[in-house]
Amino acid sequence: MSAVKLIVSAAALVMASAAHAGLVGKGFSTFYAHPDITTAYSGASVSPSTFTVGAGNETLFDVEGVTQISVDFSDNSLALLLTTSLLAPTWNSTSFNGLVFDLISGGPLDIVAAAVDPTTTMTGFDASRVSFDSGRIAINWSGLSYVDGTKVIVNFTNAVPEPPSWLMVVGALALLGGHRSIRRRQQQPVHVPPAA
Repeated sequence: MSAVKLIVSAAALVMASAAHAGLVGKGFSTFYAHPDITTAYSGASVSPSTFTVGAGNETLFDVEGVTQISVDFSDNSLALLLTTSLLAPTWNSTSFNGLVFDLISGGPLDIVAAAVDPTTTMTGFDASRVSFDSGRIAINWSGLSYVDGTKVIVNFTNAVPEPPSWLMVVGALALLGGHRSIRRRQQQPVHVPPAA
């Protein structure tokens, strides 16, 4: 493989990985927080408490033995399914009552926006209840009610590489191509016209 083809292939790989700002492959640790976002609630367990986002459900919460919450991340969304043995429970109203996902590998998170999917069935759950930064996603359903089978789905918008990054790669490739073209011309034999 020529040096230019090798460089172009490497640049394409770098650009593809830079362009992927989703959640697949990122590792998280998680806990149920209540009554505030810094306090792990002792009445809840999660298994496993650390995971890498991939195919299928990543983890399962059990809250007080009566409500289970399955967690399924995709590249740009989070789907939560609540099952419960209670008739129509309501989460205690505190400053925070919900799930916290802390990034432990593959970061940073490049989330720029979060929107609640219209298929969400938890009344009152809106985008103001989703918080995120470069290392954390938090879901706060404090004070809201739910039933067996309630779904919460959040869609994330991820950042894309800034145009200067793309321009630098394109510029570097153009320079390499120009350098190779000059080298070829220099290596061609010079034709000297015959003496008259």
